[in-house]
Parts: sequence; structure tokens; C-alpha cells
Amino acid sequence: MRKILFLMIVCFSVYFITGCDKGIEPEPDKVVVEQTGFSGKVTFTGNWPSGIKRTHLFVFKNPIISSLDFAFSNLSFVVDSIPYRSTEFIINSPEQNYVAKNFLSSFDIPPGEHSYVMVAQSKTPEISFDRIDWVIVGVYDIGGDQSRPKTLTIQDGKMTTGVDIIVDFNNPPPQPPL
Repeated sequence: MRKILFLMIVCFSVYFITGCDKGIEPEPDKVVVEQTGFSGKVTFTGNWPSGIKRTHLFVFKNPIISSLDFAFSNLSFVVDSIPYRSTEFIINSPEQNYVAKNFLSSFDIPPGEHSYVMVAQSKTPEISFDRIDWVIVGVYDIGGDQSRPKTLTIQDGKMTTGVDIIVDFNNPPPQPPL
């Protein structure tokens, strides 16, 4: 009987000592780090063109004034390929980073202003930065006017929400120079 009592006291002591961690001390405040990026939605209306191999959302630092501006050096971000014949595509930049998944693991959208956000399609199977390979089908714009691109502002440690783009295949936006 004494052995059982002694064993119970030892077990309880071990449980109490190892199970209490820091006693009744409150846990330290957990620091929640907000991701840097943007979110929104691309809505597709009308009939998708045939032969499309790639549909991507691109973010460029500077406007596309000439075909030379459609370049990797001007690129801020690319969303991984949007599935063919989608009617809606939810954007969450930290999860859909095409370049980070395929080429540069540290390629995230940098904080700052980005002048041109667009959805573009290509009939080429490989991604290219030849402007002639892409048709712009939707632009993040001011008040529904796709001829007036809206600047995307990214703040460090914050998600910019409401980056919504309407792709109307029956009413495409003005095309930047080829």
C-alpha cells in the first residue's frame, strides 16, 4: 500500500512539475504579422476567345506606354494562370505568385505604387514578355473606365483589398502599343 501511495505521489509530482510550464503566468502577446499584398476578384463576361493558352493578371510598376514597358524589368507581380473559361477568379497575391512558384522564390509584390494592373491572354503555350503575344482583356480602372488605369498602392505589412477587374470579352479595353 505504501508503495502504491509513494508511486502516486511521484507520478502526480512529475505531472505537476512538467505540466505547468510557467505556472499561472499569462502567455505573452502573440504578434500577428499581416501579409503584404492585394486581393480582389476578376469577373469574366461574354464568350472566351478560342485558342487561349494563358490568362494572367499582371502588375507593372510603370504604365505601358510602349512595347518596351511590357518587360520583366517593369514587372511587379504576376498571378499564376487563371483557368480557361472561368467566370470568376478570386485574387490573393500572397498565394498566387507565379514568378515565386516558378522562377524566383523571393519575388513578392513590393510596397509602393504600381501604375498598371491588367488581365492579359496569350495563345502561346510559354510565358513571354513580347507585347505582341498578349491581348489585354481587363484593366484595374477608375470608375469602370478601362482607358483610365487605377494605381494600386501596396503598404508594407497590409493587404490592399477591392482590386476588382471586369473582363468583358464583348467590350475589350484599349490596347497598349505593340
